[in-house]
Amino acid sequence: MKKTFIDISYYTFSLKSSNQILNSCYSTLGYLNKLTSQFRVFFVARTTKHIENKEVEEASIIFYRSKKLKRWQIPFKFNNYIKSFKPDYILVHGFGFVHYLIFLKLILPKSKIVLQCNGYTTKPKWYKELIYRLSDRFIDGYLFTGIENAKHWYDTNILKRDKIFEVMEGSTHFKYNSDTKRNPNSFIWVGGLNTNKDPLTILKAFIKFLEEEPLAKLTMIFHQNDLLLDLKILIKRNPKLNKALCLKGYVKHVHLEELYNETQFFILGSHYEGSGYALLESMACGCIPIVTNIPPFKYMTNNGNCAFLFPPSNDNELFKQLKATQNCDLELLQNKVLKQFESRLSFEAIAKDIYTVFDSLELKKQE
Repeated sequence: MKKTFIDISYYTFSLKSSNQILNSCYSTLGYLNKLTSQFRVFFVARTTKHIENKEVEEASIIFYRSKKLKRWQIPFKFNNYIKSFKPDYILVHGFGFVHYLIFLKLILPKSKIVLQCNGYTTKPKWYKELIYRLSDRFIDGYLFTGIENAKHWYDTNILKRDKIFEVMEGSTHFKYNSDTKRNPNSFIWVGGLNTNKDPLTILKAFIKFLEEEPLAKLTMIFHQNDLLLDLKILIKRNPKLNKALCLKGYVKHVHLEELYNETQFFILGSHYEGSGYALLESMACGCIPIVTNIPPFKYMTNNGNCAFLFPPSNDNELFKQLKATQNCDLELLQNKVLKQFESRLSFEAIAKDIYTVFDSLELKKQE
């Protein structure tokens, strides 16, 4: 008989339909149907609306109607509802709900509970650190996009190092299109115009690059405008950049797949990330990454084996990497990118890694 796997979050949706909820979670739920051959799979979503349950490719989607949780409110009724499934394995999304898992483990002592880190998390301070230390006694494992992303947690002994596993937090349905011709010397940047994504460092390096490769083109897609005025000032001062740059602004998500398939290189200057969905989607479409050497990007690109890495805020090093793109084997690098996506970042790869994590926890219990 198959064991029971349940995927939950304590976040409460106020969306009106099942499709809206599933669409908002698709990047982290696409692996569920890949696990149905090993487990009985359930996804339970808290919602303020009454929504009918449904089946999606053999995975059961359950909508639990409830009010939004207050900060320190303990969801005893919800935890007992989860208990009714008699789960062997529970995957919980979101580090902000860590204290709820103390009470979940108390009523399900034999269930293996693993907490997924979604997004970037800073080291907790004061009383929050005490809560995480206490909660760690009740949690069997943690999933991070790369072990280095958890370094500030295990270096300070808030979380135990042997409980941390490397698993990409989500994936995409975007696909590589071999029939689409890529524009030569084309670069695409996707993110918010903020200090973390650091578009100014990108443009400073690209200005230098244009002196050597005047036909290079950079497309920038963004949904936040914090630094838009700074960008426009820089562009106005550099006529070559003005000619080479296309500031597209907001683009609907569904149209990004086509843009990625038309572009050779993906570029981003993030100082920190939990993972990197724009990078993920670009790699699924065969874009070659030029990204910062932060922990999740190193994990996602196999420590730069299929990418050009540079330190954050360093436009000189980025300029060197931009020059290096002119002498690389594009076909070889693109193949490496696509293989890396399939082996570590796809829904199939995530499902395999999750299965391996819970299997290792079972073996650990038997020792």
